[in-house]
Amino acid sequence: MYSKSMKSLVLATELAKLDEHAQSIANIPPLCLMESAGLLIYQNWKPYLAKDDRLVFLCGGGNNGGDALVVSRYAFQDGFTNQLLIFIGKRISDSSAIHRSVANAYGLPILKAEETELSVLASELAQAAWIIDGLMGIGLKGSLGGLTASLVDAANRSKARTLSIDVPSGLGDEIACTETMIHADVTVTMGSLKRSMFHPATRSACGTIVCVNPSFPPFLLERVPQAAQLCDRKAFLPKLDSSEYKNSRAHVGIFGGSTSYTGAVRLSAKACFATRAGLVSLYCDPEVFNLAATSSPSVMVKVYEGQPIPAFGALLVGPGWGPGREDLLTTLFATGQSMVLDADGLRAYASLLAQGLRPQHGPLILTPHLGELKTLLDGFYGAKQDTQSPDSFFASIQDLAKQLGVTLVVKSSLVHIVDEKGRVVVIEGNNPSLGVAGSGDVLCGVIAALLAKYQDCWFAALEGSLIHQEAGRLAKSAYGYYDSEALLAILGKAVQEAEH
Repeated sequence: MYSKSMKSLVLATELAKLDEHAQSIANIPPLCLMESAGLLIYQNWKPYLAKDDRLVFLCGGGNNGGDALVVSRYAFQDGFTNQLLIFIGKRISDSSAIHRSVANAYGLPILKAEETELSVLASELAQAAWIIDGLMGIGLKGSLGGLTASLVDAANRSKARTLSIDVPSGLGDEIACTETMIHADVTVTMGSLKRSMFHPATRSACGTIVCVNPSFPPFLLERVPQAAQLCDRKAFLPKLDSSEYKNSRAHVGIFGGSTSYTGAVRLSAKACFATRAGLVSLYCDPEVFNLAATSSPSVMVKVYEGQPIPAFGALLVGPGWGPGREDLLTTLFATGQSMVLDADGLRAYASLLAQGLRPQHGPLILTPHLGELKTLLDGFYGAKQDTQSPDSFFASIQDLAKQLGVTLVVKSSLVHIVDEKGRVVVIEGNNPSLGVAGSGDVLCGVIAALLAKYQDCWFAALEGSLIHQEAGRLAKSAYGYYDSEALLAILGKAVQEAEH
């Protein structure tokens, strides 16, 4: 179901099994795994360090704390001797206990958190250049509390940079993203990327993510089931044949625009053209006909008055549409044509779902931002849906796509693409410059043009999202920050670069 060219995102429980199997099946001693992990973490972290940096290590009682102590030892032996170790936890794993004894033998300064005033611990964290987070790992089942939570809060208040080992402490598959967690600048994770890192509200807490393999055997690593995938490649589009012309390059029909929102459809229409559509027709309200017709001379503008809807390569429905469009949306669904549904079209669909209506439709892509996703979920399920934990978020979007028979493109600082088969791909955005009014209108135009040409929802959603991200990178490089008109100006370049 998944592509081998993308990176695996896995559940923490599956990585915990892998760690166990590396010991029980491959006969690798836990101390060897810990030593390898600590060395790889240090090697990837070392380029960030300066010799006089104050390094404060938060060492829990589990194996993450042991990993942190291995990192401490390698750093010390490499000349980074300005260190403090803070031990916390009464239940100490065997491997971690051994490395605590090594740290004692080295004579490293140690504070025991339970025996030290919190104000003293907070002061040490405040004076650090780097905080190394080895408090909790992937085995965490519930939210942090007590002294551990207080240490995390103090670490987050510090101006120090933070390195997290495996995952930021407090992050877990079943833990709400609103709970206390470390906000790391760098996370070195073991074996495979964790799906929990790619909830819309948790990705930024991980900072730069580096994935290393602490000697997990390949024959065991390849058995770990994928829960999702991360796509970090650039877009791919077949080149247009030299014989292509406007009719063969696809025709997009747009239903949108209103007196309150006249700009959205113009952005979407121009994005269609920049993504190689040959023809674009716009159906709008009579009140905005003159404005639409004069501001977009390349677009064929019409007023929809109940006339038969011709066949298009794809329909784009909703940009700037305004409220009260449920009846017209039902009519458009009934044509069975391929469709991208955005903005007010999504709200109209949610309204139909909330009424218990499930109109039949053709191939359908929904492009909600997080607020619109909530509206769809609440409309379909009839109650507020929990999407706060990574598990609940991914389960919600997968079930919604399956139940509605749609492809979802969920927009945030990340992009989550989900189809009705349960396939999930995440695209890393991490580009705040794209968070500008009209950016979503551009994206839905890109996707609609590709759907019109290729009649493949997954291809249009994935490649369209990648093109949109590339356009954002090009615009950021050219302008720094920009409006959606500037994004449009560079979109054609991003499409051209995607042609192979």
